[in-house]
Amino acid sequence: MNALVYILYRSFINTVKGLVRKPAALIAYIIVICLIVGSSIVAGLNTEGPGIQINSDIARSIFIGYTVFLFVIGLTASLSGTSFFRMADVNMLFTAPIKAGSILIYGFVKQFATNFMLMLYLTLHYPNWKRMFGFIHGAGWILMVSYLLLLSLTSLLGMMLYSYVSRKPHMRSVVKRLILGSVVVFVLPIIVNTCKTGDLPNSAVTWLSNDYLKFIPLIGWFREMLMGAFTGVTAELLVYMLLTLAAIFASFIYLYRLDTGFYEYVVSGTEIRETMIKSMREGKSGASNVHRRYRKVKAKFTMEGSLAIFQRQMLERRKSGFWLISFRSIVLLTAAVIAAVSIPVDELYLFSGMLALSVYIMLIFTMAAVWEGELSLHYIYLIPARPVNKMLSSTLPEVIKILIEGVLIFGIAGIILKITLSVILAAVLAYVTIGALFVYSDLVVRRIFGKIHGNVLRIFFRIFLLMVIIAIVVVPAVMILVSTGNYALAFSAAAGINAIIVMLFMFIGTGLFKSPEVA
Repeated sequence: MNALVYILYRSFINTVKGLVRKPAALIAYIIVICLIVGSSIVAGLNTEGPGIQINSDIARSIFIGYTVFLFVIGLTASLSGTSFFRMADVNMLFTAPIKAGSILIYGFVKQFATNFMLMLYLTLHYPNWKRMFGFIHGAGWILMVSYLLLLSLTSLLGMMLYSYVSRKPHMRSVVKRLILGSVVVFVLPIIVNTCKTGDLPNSAVTWLSNDYLKFIPLIGWFREMLMGAFTGVTAELLVYMLLTLAAIFASFIYLYRLDTGFYEYVVSGTEIRETMIKSMREGKSGASNVHRRYRKVKAKFTMEGSLAIFQRQMLERRKSGFWLISFRSIVLLTAAVIAAVSIPVDELYLFSGMLALSVYIMLIFTMAAVWEGELSLHYIYLIPARPVNKMLSSTLPEVIKILIEGVLIFGIAGIILKITLSVILAAVLAYVTIGALFVYSDLVVRRIFGKIHGNVLRIFFRIFLLMVIIAIVVVPAVMILVSTGNYALAFSAAAGINAIIVMLFMFIGTGLFKSPEVA
């Protein structure tokens, strides 16, 4: 293990040297750390009562819903290949005279360390959560241990499932149907009760907080473990933790006994993982090249210069989806329709909530930008066109996709809620301009911090940008709404301010398309 420790040590030293040579990224990291630590200290010194008196049934519902979500995502993703390793680990360790079990332990410890670093970041927010939701003293340790156990178990179960379907490829679709079928059965009582009462939130909380669900293995156990943040350490909590540890130990022993057979599956899973990482670095979806079907499209290029980039991207989107409608668009549309027909709230309030929630989801799930893939193809710098034209050709397909998404979501939801046309159009305009704000803000991050650190700092910059939007966009829009009561005017004002910020970001980000040295 001395050689592995040395490699990790040198990697850390090289990263530090790279930050010293890139002072903008170093300053950004320092600012982010200071903001997180400072806010945590201030929140920890605050002795006021909880800002939100959350009901225990709602807390149970949130915890079990999140647990089911993690299990479903983890298990379905594992069907395409899962691994603790990177290809560098495979090339170095699998050819070394080391026991197979030791390599597995190394991979598990490496994954555990990754999860632990994630938990350290989340733990910094614990004082804020404690102040807001009224967690008991010591709840941070309970949440941290429970979440680490949850991530570890889902990873091990995913590897076990992948080893099974690798031996029996014909069972892959069957297993996927069983997982999705189990989800349907689990949420069926919510659907039935909603049809009877017409109240979706109350139906969901009533079912998900049911005391009998705690007896469901793993899922119910984790709900009660996470509820320890409110109830404290109890005998029941300790029993569920011991049962979870036993499940983790049994899964690890099973994988350990697979020995060399397991590592054949690991190599395949690692190759898939490397492909996914490469796709994400090029601005594509992480699953874009994994078991994905493409539609045959008959078309020929009719545009020249920078417009050829635009046409190629549009053709690629036609191959991988129904025009520019993505899976995210379908999910948001479905959620908006369900909310419109089932939540008994004022129509305009509900419509505004849909806009806010859609923006938040777009903030989280648009980390991959297609224009980044264009920058990796150096011929873009040889095209005889102005940099601003290249930038627009590379980014406009994403903006058009957001426009179509906004028209679908707010158009259909607005018709169901009987919202006036002016409010619908203003909401679509606000949604599109905020989406464009996220797209072109990524150009600014890449321009300032470079490729590697830009990917790391992107999420922090977006959170900061969201705070700016709240300060200079949402606040004026709310003031206009309060003074006039006109939702269309408020949404239009927000869209206008967004458009000004977008123009500024476009001006800063154009330099990326001048030369590869800048990118």
